[in-house]
Amino acid sequence: MMRLRVLTPSRLRRALLSRLDSRYVTKPDHRQDLKDALWEVQMLRREVVALRDEVDRLRRGSAAPARAAADPKAAEAHRLATETAEAVDTLLQNEMRIWQAIDGLSARVGDSGRVG
Repeated sequence: MMRLRVLTPSRLRRALLSRLDSRYVTKPDHRQDLKDALWEVQMLRREVVALRDEVDRLRRGSAAPARAAADPKAAEAHRLATETAEAVDTLLQNEMRIWQAIDGLSARVGDSGRVG
């Protein structure tokens, strides 16, 4: 990139720089934003792993099948709870796949900002 240096009045230079500064993010700010985003991704990854471990622990703990309840409302509540747990488990698995894809992309991104 070729840089041109031109003599300009300081008032004009300040006005131009303030306009540019208000529209664009500086490199250090952008780098800090990337670091913050990466930190947040890592924290979320740890949380998902912890939740996954808890789901596995709960699955191992409830190996015995629940006996059918005499109350139809209790049976319906158990069915809904089971379906909800399965849906949340699927959601967590999909979220983990998304974060793995994000981690893969962030590992391939270089300083130039291009995927390589």
